[in-house]
Amino acid sequence: METVSDVRTDSASIPAVEKRERAKPASTRIWNFLISVKLAIWIIIVLAVTSILGTVIEQNQPPEKYHQVYEDWAYNLLDRFNLFDMYHSWWFLLLLCLFTINLTCCTIDRLPRVIRTVRKPKSILDEATEKSLSLTERWKSKGDIPRRMEDYKAALAREFAAPKVTEADGVVHLYAEKGVYSRFGAYATHAGIVIVFIGAILGNVFGFKSYVNIPDGKEASHLDARGGKEHIDLPFSVRNNRFWLETYPDGTPKKYASDLSVMENGREVLRKTITVNDPLAYKGVWFYQSSYGQEDGATAQVAVSRQDGTPVRNLSLVPNEPVRIDGYGVVRGVNYEQDFQGKGPALQVVVEKPGRPASDLWILQGRPDLDRVRKDSLVFSFEGLTAKMYTGLQVAKDPGVNVVWLGCLLLTAGMMVSFFVSHTRIWIRLSPGLHGKMEVTAAGSANRNRSAFEKTFASVLAAVRKDTSNTDKENPA
Repeated sequence: METVSDVRTDSASIPAVEKRERAKPASTRIWNFLISVKLAIWIIIVLAVTSILGTVIEQNQPPEKYHQVYEDWAYNLLDRFNLFDMYHSWWFLLLLCLFTINLTCCTIDRLPRVIRTVRKPKSILDEATEKSLSLTERWKSKGDIPRRMEDYKAALAREFAAPKVTEADGVVHLYAEKGVYSRFGAYATHAGIVIVFIGAILGNVFGFKSYVNIPDGKEASHLDARGGKEHIDLPFSVRNNRFWLETYPDGTPKKYASDLSVMENGREVLRKTITVNDPLAYKGVWFYQSSYGQEDGATAQVAVSRQDGTPVRNLSLVPNEPVRIDGYGVVRGVNYEQDFQGKGPALQVVVEKPGRPASDLWILQGRPDLDRVRKDSLVFSFEGLTAKMYTGLQVAKDPGVNVVWLGCLLLTAGMMVSFFVSHTRIWIRLSPGLHGKMEVTAAGSANRNRSAFEKTFASVLAAVRKDTSNTDKENPA
């Protein structure tokens, strides 16, 4: 039960702590803020939440598409906070920079102590060190210290690691360690995260991602990025020489590819056929096969012949565009049906002859005999639609991608070391005892996976004591 004095003491301590904090210099308070674990946790939480928003809200789409999904007030609110292009927004980059500064400051604050521990390990097992260690064992042995030191030194080197020997006031200390580099695993992980963030910032600021559709035989050098808000002119153009599509018997796509050429100063400097996951790269800009489609306004192919079957010419009819046939009149393709009255693909054609009213007729694909019943001087045969294809390319430039890969490698290495390697240490102290005997004290520690090290410690000591067969274990602690 708390007394009144306890409550007063606790309530009085809070303003005292705040007063001490305010008394510190501003630089110290800023530094403490930057190395705070709470700051790192809050930044991670905010980054996680914003990443979820960036997944739910489709990024970098045209404004027309957003207006179809959101009402005007919602669109204006989301656009005000750059949630349609979140990963390029100033506040997201600020979060990345703040997290990078936080990790860097934490590393600067803690790394020097680790370096001192590694460079100048505590090789003497004094009483304070012994009390701080949970794994200790003592016994007494016959023999003089110099001879026994060589026995223990050889046995420890064989079973664990080569020990360092320190003599002080007639007492000999043996110190051996393994996996000392694991102390740097966490800092390698920190460095990897920082490098990944630096690469991401470089990519966001100096890179871009865009999509472009290029019809067969056409070139493109102008890109619209970030939902059309940014216009990019490449210092070269890309020409789609040819796009082709292979399908399965049921019509589903099997393979599609594009034959691309990079044109610079009017000449071809690079040519490559790209497929999915096999892009073209030039001057740091990558072109990925993303999609495909047909251009608007397919061309209808119509064969013209006489009643006796003599070919006259072939027509390419663009929708509603007149084509003149000398000595006959004008022909226009006006409509197309995939399955006309259950008889298959058909084209509606309007024929305009001089001095006569215009007439229209439907001609079925591959059935010229049906048009002969009109008893006209010319017979029309519909041979199908020819549509130009376009290739859909994703165009990306990311100057930070190699930096990100470097950070990922360092991050992976740091995590492997942190999780699977531990810094293990064993001390053996040889001190003179009563009646010509020698007192032996052994201790050990591990910075992680202590349960596994307990077995290692026991097996090492058993092997060491077995090798030094002249020792007698007495009065175990």
